[in-house]
Amino acid sequence: MAARRIARSAVDWAAFKERVPPRQQEFYRAFKAKNDTFINKVHQFPAELPKIDFAFYKARLPNPAIADQFQKAYDAMTVPFPTDKSNMLKTIDDEEKAATELSKAYVAERQEEINDANLLLSKIDKLPKPDEMTLEMYAYYFPNLAIDPVKRPSFWPHTPNMQPGHKDNSNI
Repeated sequence: MAARRIARSAVDWAAFKERVPPRQQEFYRAFKAKNDTFINKVHQFPAELPKIDFAFYKARLPNPAIADQFQKAYDAMTVPFPTDKSNMLKTIDDEEKAATELSKAYVAERQEEINDANLLLSKIDKLPKPDEMTLEMYAYYFPNLAIDPVKRPSFWPHTPNMQPGHKDNSNI
């Protein structure tokens, strides 16, 4: 009976280990070792109480009524298994479902960001290499950064701080 109770509440240790961060692996190993020790202690006992031959004792004792009393007490004895009075298992299951939904939403958002980043990378991969790009190509791909002598004339070296009217060049 004890073995069946433990089998129902068994932990999926492989899935548990996947979720343990690398820096906490030692704590995980210690926790699993302690759990294995408890499980082994439970499994060393039989699942049911041993049968006692009360007829043997009734024949040997001077007062067989004592053996009858012990037999009634032994048969009436039950080992209580803890019950979930506050319905904690349902609460934990509900929290697990809510956390699963939040995790799925989080993963979906991150996947959307990954897809956006992959789209940007694919666009960048389609661009010509910088050493193969001409000024016309640069102006086509990056119109806001390229030198445009018609719309925005500038002087060499075409950097903003070297242009007339810039606050650092007020004396030019």
